[in-house]
Amino acid sequence: MALVALGDCRDPDLLRYATQFEERLSDRVGPQLLPEDQFQARVGPPPTHTLDEARRQVSTAENLFYNDRIADSLALLDQTVAELERLPPGAERWGIFADAQLIRGMTLNSLRRREASDEAFRAVLRVNPRQVMSPDAFSPTYRQRFDKLRAELGRARKRRLSVQSQPAGATVYVDGLALGHTPATIDLVPGSYQILVGRPEAFSFPHTVQLREDTSLRVDLAFEQTIPPSPAACLQQPRDGRETPLGNALKLALLLEVDQLVVLRLDRPSAGPSWLSAAVLNAQTAQRTREGGIQLGAARTGDDLGELARFVVTGESGDRVVVVNPSAAQGSVLALPPPAAVSQMQSAPARTWRTPTGIALTATGAVALGLGVAFQLKANDSASKFNQAYSGGTAPLPGEASTVDGYRSDAHTQQTLAYVGYAVGAAALGAGLWLWLSDGKAPSTTVIAGPRSVAIAGRF
Repeated sequence: MALVALGDCRDPDLLRYATQFEERLSDRVGPQLLPEDQFQARVGPPPTHTLDEARRQVSTAENLFYNDRIADSLALLDQTVAELERLPPGAERWGIFADAQLIRGMTLNSLRRREASDEAFRAVLRVNPRQVMSPDAFSPTYRQRFDKLRAELGRARKRRLSVQSQPAGATVYVDGLALGHTPATIDLVPGSYQILVGRPEAFSFPHTVQLREDTSLRVDLAFEQTIPPSPAACLQQPRDGRETPLGNALKLALLLEVDQLVVLRLDRPSAGPSWLSAAVLNAQTAQRTREGGIQLGAARTGDDLGELARFVVTGESGDRVVVVNPSAAQGSVLALPPPAAVSQMQSAPARTWRTPTGIALTATGAVALGLGVAFQLKANDSASKFNQAYSGGTAPLPGEASTVDGYRSDAHTQQTLAYVGYAVGAAALGAGLWLWLSDGKAPSTTVIAGPRSVAIAGRF
């Protein structure tokens, strides 16, 4: 069995409850609960430093180098480079990485390890051939060697790395530097690279690619972005408000090689009390075995978390746990809903058939009004010609009488068509605008139902 929190992985309350609940769960199942160190070993350890701390370490290592403490400088740089691999990618991380490798190149050269020094310089140039050495920090000798290695890598044979993601459009980071968006094709010299795919707020698991030949990499971001670097085992809730797919939790259970995964979530409705809920997922059957929650902040005695842990292990609910019947919802649905007795959300409805219908009617109304105007202009022109034939008290010649009568008939017909166009256009335009603008505008409400209480929040 493994325990994972679901929600905002930077929420201190969620992480605190997860830690406390893990203690209660461990008291009941003992070694059957996957330890945190094994969890992190299988999904990747979290970073122990921030980017600012890494930058300060590089500055300290540079000072050590210039104070002739070469070995200490190299040890600190090696530690920093390894730590950077676990930090969020981007321009800031790449800048620190490049500075660290360039200083490593100098320290290794001072230790007369010329080939290792060149490899440190190549680690920067192979990803960013445009990188330059600052003349204020590096001597002309180092800058000449750096430019020579740049030319050699430019002539070296490249291998093609193709990266695709679901969904597409994610940024591809190579050793922390952004080099394109999926689907992406990147030419690199052979070697080992760390590939991360994602967005600034969430990234995939690190993929170490040994690029010896043309390689393709496919990333399922819907699954992989659920676990960002975090001090606790946590599934990140998408920021767009959609529930984390249950299938992702099941994939995590398979990755951890456990039979059961306990998903813990902290729900804070807009009105009413907060709830802590736990769902047990069976990795073999892809079903929710049981789900229940406890109300937080209630004036109660006893160990509510302990009761919830007992419910997770044995199914015995007691008085403090509100149980959700798994049969009330599909057990294998692709969304992990909140406990039905704890929180039910009725969100603002999405746009329906009324929107395209309204747009079509609006366009039809505009066209009909335009035709009405056109027929009106023609009717006015025909009426003008008829009136000219009788202007000044004169009458048309006998041979022109039929033509003049035709003007009157045309004016009458065109005027009728103009009225029809006005009527149809106004009706279609009004109905279309009403359907279009009113669709999806129903007020949203939230119903929070709990033991002996019901709260409703929304706009009425």
